[in-house]
Amino acid sequence: MTPEGAVQLSIIRYLKARGYVVGKTKTMGVRRGKSFCLDPYTFRGFSDLVAFVNNKIYFIEVKSEKGKQSFEQMVFQKLVEDAGLTYILARRVEDVIKTMEVL
Repeated sequence: MTPEGAVQLSIIRYLKARGYVVGKTKTMGVRRGKSFCLDPYTFRGFSDLVAFVNNKIYFIEVKSEKGKQSFEQMVFQKLVEDAGLTYILARRVEDVIKTMEVL
């Protein structure tokens, strides 16, 4: 499992343990044999996780300690924030906890 995958799993487990609705979004393509195909229908830059907590929606992008957002991810973050919704860039589960406690 990748470092980002481990953080994603810890966030999912944390949210589900509290009875919240959370799901992982499929933003990458698919591997077909030795080749990798991007799905033309995916929303490039869409967050890794989406959570519904206390009648609010959270878009959660998970990165490793040194991971950086792609241009598409930054564009998506702006779309979310311009719509008045919450975007969380999480490097650890504590980033999600801290943001949700504030809101």
